[in-house]
Amino acid sequence: MVRLTCIILGVMSVSPFGCPSSGTFNNAPVGTMTVTAEAAQTAAVGDQVTLHATATATPDGGAIQYAWFQTAGPGAAVLDANQPVARFVTPSLKTEQVLKFAVTAYNEAGASGQAQVGVTVSADPNFTPFSFPSTGGGATATGPSADAGVDQVVNAGDVVTLDASRSTGSGLKYAWRQLLGQTVTLAGVDTVRATFTAPAFAADGSNVLTFELTVTDRENHSVTDQINVRVVNPNASQTDVLISTTMGDFTIQVDPNKAPVTVQNFLQYVDDQFYDGTIFHRVIPGFVVQGGGFTPGLNQKATRPSIINEASNGLKNVRASVAMARTTDPNSATSQWYVNLADNTDLDYTATSPGYCVFGQVTAGMDVIDRIATVQTGTQNSFQDVPVTDVIIRTARRVTLSATQPAAATASRKNP
Repeated sequence: MVRLTCIILGVMSVSPFGCPSSGTFNNAPVGTMTVTAEAAQTAAVGDQVTLHATATATPDGGAIQYAWFQTAGPGAAVLDANQPVARFVTPSLKTEQVLKFAVTAYNEAGASGQAQVGVTVSADPNFTPFSFPSTGGGATATGPSADAGVDQVVNAGDVVTLDASRSTGSGLKYAWRQLLGQTVTLAGVDTVRATFTAPAFAADGSNVLTFELTVTDRENHSVTDQINVRVVNPNASQTDVLISTTMGDFTIQVDPNKAPVTVQNFLQYVDDQFYDGTIFHRVIPGFVVQGGGFTPGLNQKATRPSIINEASNGLKNVRASVAMARTTDPNSATSQWYVNLADNTDLDYTATSPGYCVFGQVTAGMDVIDRIATVQTGTQNSFQDVPVTDVIIRTARRVTLSATQPAAATASRKNP
């Protein structure tokens, strides 16, 4: 958003500049007119800046007319240049620069005046050099890239900002529009940052709002990107998830204070209903029960990017604790998780081992986990310890706060 702080620069009396000539005024006595110009002091790339002009003259001089024009800095198209209030969109700049504008006001009696204003435009951190084919020498245009930002989770009533500032290109124009979800009113649809107020949570499940960003550069090349904004259920727990399986239900309580990135990642998969229909593909009695990544037939699901390893958070791989599975790369965890069937201290973080991140614990239904641990397993498609009969996660949902909570788990647990 453009800052509201304004400046008023020097007022000067000059003859009309850039105004249409008219023989009617040639012999009229030329008076002076007091003119001021105002605008925001600073702006960022893609901001829409408003230019305000005021002019005063004797009341018998007729209607006042205006003409805005740029006097310094990289070119910016001035819209409504013949109005007292004009506007322009700040261009993408390699370095911070001052764009200067002047406005001339004049009336039928020949009185006129002029004022100037400057707006400091900050450097674009994503500035991309641009070559025009028309310059010769075989130069070609570098196409733009569109980046609508990362998906967001919001509460009803939140003011949500859609930020395209990571898009790249030269002379970019922006266009936001909504594709799916409850209809909202977008403000700033043609700016780098659009905003809207999140609607109330809908019981019918249409709580994912999808928006499309179109970025067009000065060569008129356009690309698009999308972002999803999910409105959360105000009655949903922020820490408890109920897992319903073909062998019974259990509840996981996560710890967002000790493992904020991991918990956010896990809850995002839960909210996306990613775990519905997945299986426990690895069951080792006395060790772990693991799932969260495969559907029946050992078909692996596509995931979001991997997350950092928060295993140094002090939480331990004790019985009933829940931790993230990963590859040999410490920062490779995505969607898969496991429940410890015993105290597996060799999985903990140490000075010489990156460990496996514990982010929660089973607080109810550990007996279900123990039953899963007794199923017959075998080797399938080079995978070992796979249940012969699929144990399927029917649903994974945040616990509704008004609902009756499952009975407390009876399994013994050690505090980290």
